[in-house]
Amino acid sequence: MADLKAKLRNAEVKGKHLRNEGIIPGVLYGKHLSESLNIQIYQKEVEQFLKEYSVGTKLNLVIDGKKSVVLLKGVTRTSGTSKLEHLSFQALTEGEKVTSVAQIVLLNADKADGIVQHILHEISYKALPADITDKVEIDLEGMKINDSISVGDLDFSKNEAIEILGSVDNIIVSIIPQKHLTTEATEVEPQEQADTQTDE
Repeated sequence: MADLKAKLRNAEVKGKHLRNEGIIPGVLYGKHLSESLNIQIYQKEVEQFLKEYSVGTKLNLVIDGKKSVVLLKGVTRTSGTSKLEHLSFQALTEGEKVTSVAQIVLLNADKADGIVQHILHEISYKALPADITDKVEIDLEGMKINDSISVGDLDFSKNEAIEILGSVDNIIVSIIPQKHLTTEATEVEPQEQADTQTDE
C-alpha cells in the first residue's frame, strides 16, 4: 500500500488560508474513532499521489508519524479550475465491511473493432478491508461491433467477497459503428458539466 503523510490541523484555520500556503485540508473519520480528525497535507504530495491513485484506494495515512489504514473517500475540486480543495478519508477496521468504488480502466481500446463507448466509469461495492480494490481492468482486444460488457460479466462482480451496489445489468462499455456515433453526435448538443464546489 502507498503511504501519504499528513499533520493534524487547527480547525479554526480557514481552508482558503491553507490552500494559499500550498496545503490541502482534509478529514479522517471512522466508526471507531472518538471524533473526526482535521488534517492537512502538502499539495505537492497530494498531486503526486493522485497521479497514480484515485478515490477508492486503500492506503496508509501517516498522521504526525502515526500510521492508519484508510480509504480515500473523496477528492473535492473547485468548479472550472479543478484546483484541489479538500480530501476525505475513512478509517478501516479489520472484519468490518465498507462501501467503496472501483475505477474502470479500459485496455487495448484501439484494438476493438469499432468505436468504444465507455458508459460506466466506476462500480460501487461493499467489501471487507482485505478485499478492497481501487480499479478493475477490462481488455477490449477482440471485441466486435455491438458487443458490450456489463457489470455482471466481470470476475470482480462474481467474487463472493464483493457485494455489488446497483444493478449488475448496467452496461460498462459497448462497441458501436462509426456512423452510429456520428448520428448521435448530431442529435445531442454537448453540455458543460459542473463540478461540485464546497467551501471550508
